[in-house]
Amino acid sequence: MSDSDKTDEALKRVRDTFEQAADEAEEMSEKAQREVEDAIDTLEDRIKQLRDRD
Repeated sequence: MSDSDKTDEALKRVRDTFEQAADEAEEMSEKAQREVEDAIDTLEDRIKQLRDRD
């Protein structure tokens, strides 16, 4: 498995774990959910930028 595949899998696990936690914590506000999703998206974009530098 390449580093890229490992990173993609790690990001998928982060997103899946968050979604599961959000489902379990119904009191989590929509705003908080959006903020976490935005943070994950930002992390994903940054990783793509770093990959493109190579």
